[in-house]
Amino acid sequence: MAMEPAAEYTPLEYLSRADKELAFGNHRKAACYLWQATEATFIGLAKERELDCGDLSAVAVALEANGGAARHRYTSSLADAKTLREHAESEFLEGYQQDMFFEATRKFLVKCHGEPE
Repeated sequence: MAMEPAAEYTPLEYLSRADKELAFGNHRKAACYLWQATEATFIGLAKERELDCGDLSAVAVALEANGGAARHRYTSSLADAKTLREHAESEFLEGYQQDMFFEATRKFLVKCHGEPE
């Protein structure tokens, strides 16, 4: 399954779409939407802090360095979402692994943005 081009949704809109796809059992499509929600989150955070959003891994490291005690686990959250992106492309995760990565990525996104409506 090729990744769809990003359609300029907000992270919460992507998250909502991911939730709907998971409810229908479309794990690869849900993984794609979770990746896109995470990517949009990191791009938004980079722009807010005037960081170069061309390298999201560097953005994650910079966010952790400047985050203090209240920081999110940016690098691990980005790595989890990248795993979901790869799963959307080649479907390599087992069911229990999917659940683990979906849960961790969703938890990060909800921590950043709240629950979708």
